[in-house]
Amino acid sequence: MKTIVIYYSWRGKTELVARAIAETISADLKRIEEVKERKGLFGFISGGYQAAREKCSRIKPLAVDFALYDLVFIGTPVWAAKPSPAVNSFINQQNFSGKKVVLFCTMGGFGGEKACRVMKDKIEKRGGEVIAWFCIKTGGMERGDIIKEGEKIGRIFLKREER
Repeated sequence: MKTIVIYYSWRGKTELVARAIAETISADLKRIEEVKERKGLFGFISGGYQAAREKCSRIKPLAVDFALYDLVFIGTPVWAAKPSPAVNSFINQQNFSGKKVVLFCTMGGFGGEKACRVMKDKIEKRGGEVIAWFCIKTGGMERGDIIKEGEKIGRIFLKREER
C-alpha cells in the first residue's frame, strides 16, 4: 500500500508529528504551503477567523500525483476548533475516491475532535474513507514528546499492515 503524509504546520508542531509518522512507516511526506505566509498576531487572528468559518486559503500546488496513493495521512493544527484554512483548501481540491484517510491534528488546548469531524465529513463527501483520527494536545509538550506521539501513530499503522 503506497502511503503519503500531507500536512500544514504554522508553528512547527504539526510538522514534527507528520515527519515522525512518515519516518516510522516509510511514507512520502508533503507540506501544504500557503501562497501568502501567515505572520505574527494578525496571521494568528485571521487564521482563527477563517478557520472558524471553514474558509479556504490560497495554497501552492503540491508536486505530487495524489492518484498514486492508497493511504493518505492529513495533519493540521486546530484553530478555533476547526482545521486550518490551508487544509480546507487541500481537501476541497482532491478526489478521495478509493482512498483510506487517517487524520491527525495538533492543538494547544481543545477542539481536535470537532476539527477531525469537519475534515471527515468533507473527505467522505469527496469519496474517501476516514479510517482513524488522532488528536495531540501539544500545549506545554517538549519537542521530543511531540515526536514520540507521531511515532506512536506510525507504529499503530505498522501493526495494522502486519496483520
